[in-house]
Amino acid sequence: MKLQPIVLILIAALFSLTVGACTLAKLTGRGPVPILLNNPRAKVDVIKHIRDSKMVVFDYTGVFDASEILSKHFEETKADAIINVTFAIKSDVGSFFVNLITLGIANARVMEVEGDLIKAPQGLGLLDIRGSETIAIAETIEELITKASDSASLNAAPQMIVRSENGFKLVRYNQAALLEE
Repeated sequence: MKLQPIVLILIAALFSLTVGACTLAKLTGRGPVPILLNNPRAKVDVIKHIRDSKMVVFDYTGVFDASEILSKHFEETKADAIINVTFAIKSDVGSFFVNLITLGIANARVMEVEGDLIKAPQGLGLLDIRGSETIAIAETIEELITKASDSASLNAAPQMIVRSENGFKLVRYNQAALLEE
């Protein structure tokens, strides 16, 4: 009869380990700076490679925001974007002991982000568009619209407004070049 409580404890432990290992995570990155998982097609200048982590405790949602880690790096370097980003949600010695001491109530995990901070010499909107050209540049969108309407270069070619270092740009891109890729 002494075997029955031990078996129940082992089954409960196995069940809790199985349920704890089935965590789904949602990774987000809010903010004005693009987070790209791959390389852009345009030429960029790598400022700095980063690898940073943060322990997350008492979070039962499974939602992790990379901008919590990345915001300080963007402020330090004034980067335009981050490319080649990898996210990892894992446990380390510190999170193990936090979970052990709190009997798993803390739900401690470590979020790690790695990537390359970049400057885009031609502006962010040109990162993925080959054959694009800048039609007008302005500090505000209102100025840009005024300049663009005064310009004779407006035609049926696809155009878009993109943010640049000093404000906004009106960019015309070659749709045929996009289809060739």
